[in-house]
Amino acid sequence: MSRRIVLSLAALVLTPACKQTQIATATPVDELPPLIVPAELRVDAGSMNSSGGGSQLAHNDVRDDGGSSSSDWRSTADDSGKRNSGGGGGGGGGKGGAMVSASPQPTAYALIVGIEKYRDVTPAGGARSDAEKFAELARVTLGVPEDNIKVLLDDRASRTDIAKQLRWLQANVPNGGRVYFYFSGHGAPEPTSGISYIVPFDGDPQYLKDTAIPMTEVLGDLEKTKAKDVLAMADSCFSGAGGRSVLAPGTRPLVRVEDVKPQTRVAMLSASSGAEISGPAADGSGGLFSKYVIEAIGSGQGDMNGDGQISLQELAEWVGPRVKREAKKANREQTPHLTIGKKLSSADEFIVSWGYSR
Repeated sequence: MSRRIVLSLAALVLTPACKQTQIATATPVDELPPLIVPAELRVDAGSMNSSGGGSQLAHNDVRDDGGSSSSDWRSTADDSGKRNSGGGGGGGGGKGGAMVSASPQPTAYALIVGIEKYRDVTPAGGARSDAEKFAELARVTLGVPEDNIKVLLDDRASRTDIAKQLRWLQANVPNGGRVYFYFSGHGAPEPTSGISYIVPFDGDPQYLKDTAIPMTEVLGDLEKTKAKDVLAMADSCFSGAGGRSVLAPGTRPLVRVEDVKPQTRVAMLSASSGAEISGPAADGSGGLFSKYVIEAIGSGQGDMNGDGQISLQELAEWVGPRVKREAKKANREQTPHLTIGKKLSSADEFIVSWGYSR
């Protein structure tokens, strides 16, 4: 018997068996196993460098069909598979900084600014990397749609660029939406008044009024959007005493810096208070404040009471002590500061991120 005939007979024998086999084409949602995200698909918050234009943002936004993540954040918080409680002051920004997905926020918008290399002043080390990591946090964990995110880096973050994107927010954020504003870079105080400015790429501390943007003006522009609430975060300082703060040559550091007061619908979490210095993380990954903000939200560790969501109160209480403790090891004072607009809910009712799987 030829080989072709044998194969034909085998096919005739096997075909009926295949027809009788019932293969399920769909599994009921309530019977789906937990989503296991392979390690190679997780976004490592410490894997992106700050080496200028060659750095790429990852796009590994892994969610199940319902939008909420079913991966257990406790198993992705560090390489050992155990939840890092943060008790020892260790943090993300290294290999333990894998981000997890939480519930998407389809009406949220994010404007993210990171300026490391300035045209006329000294670099703000790690600021570009901070912004890139926060942009990935916005995509993956906060679930902000890609089209709703604007990222301005280095020479693309001039005074005009920032002002233009603030106008973009005012034109596009819908009624009841949310805005996340994040800035990483230099701040500067106006020597006579103590008014705090953020320094854009083309800013000059000798001509702040003409080249920089008052922080109160930024917050005022955010207030003019149609958002229900705004969360502004700034990894900079305005003391003029060093770190992420610059002064005109020959100007003495200020003793008193005017407090930045948010608008009625704006909450602001800043990296330091008063005349303090906002400095880098010990591992050199970027700003100390940004390191712990990204870890708290991106890994879900900021969910201190285990209810599957992170309130602004929890975020501040999780980040603050860690920043303060690590700064003391570097022989400086740095205390993150939270202020809440009058029309906003209390900090424990302002939910930053939710839908963390337990």
